[in-house]
Amino acid sequence: MASSRNPTSGFDPFGWLEKWIPTRYLHRLIQVGFIAILVVFLVHRIGQYKDFLVKPLWVVETLIFVAFLLSYAIRIDPLERSRGFREIVVPLIGAALPFVLLLKPPNQWIASSIYRLNAVLYWMTAASSLTLWGLWTLRRSFSITVEARALVTGGPYRWVRHPIYLGEMLTAGGILVWRFSPENLVIFIIFVLVQILRARWEEGKLTKTFPEYKDFAAQSKWI
Repeated sequence: MASSRNPTSGFDPFGWLEKWIPTRYLHRLIQVGFIAILVVFLVHRIGQYKDFLVKPLWVVETLIFVAFLLSYAIRIDPLERSRGFREIVVPLIGAALPFVLLLKPPNQWIASSIYRLNAVLYWMTAASSLTLWGLWTLRRSFSITVEARALVTGGPYRWVRHPIYLGEMLTAGGILVWRFSPENLVIFIIFVLVQILRARWEEGKLTKTFPEYKDFAAQSKWI
């Protein structure tokens, strides 16, 4: 039931619950919880089909939710799980920030031109496609928090070590242009900083868990 612990990590909900619930059951509870949340998101996104001006964007974003759902359904338990505020809470905040950008109304200069609007939306489609490709390649190793499961070096990871983060940042940049405001600019900057930190922390954990990761990292670009 016990697992290796980092005594310097004060924030460790998983570790606290391990005192009462076996580790394998905790992993299944997290898995089922995220699957339930993703099903709700997926159903909501399917119902938004008519609201999307650019249907390919709807297809890609819907497939991202499908890929998330599949990843959580088949993913393996971590070899090194997340611990501490920065490995758990910061990534969760980062995952929510792009949705906050959507709360602002569209920029009228963009919205008033079908050509400018289409340019932004197709940019988001291409960027989201990179996220989808990275997520599909990662599949069983995917995690929102900073964890190490299995080393993945194929697909887009052959050229860039964090294709999911890169795709998300490019998509968020499109949202920023589409719904620009000073507040959204601040949120976007925070989001990019969080993604960069997540990437750094993940690389540290992967290097610790997989010694061969250092050689892989030397052959691909960071982000």
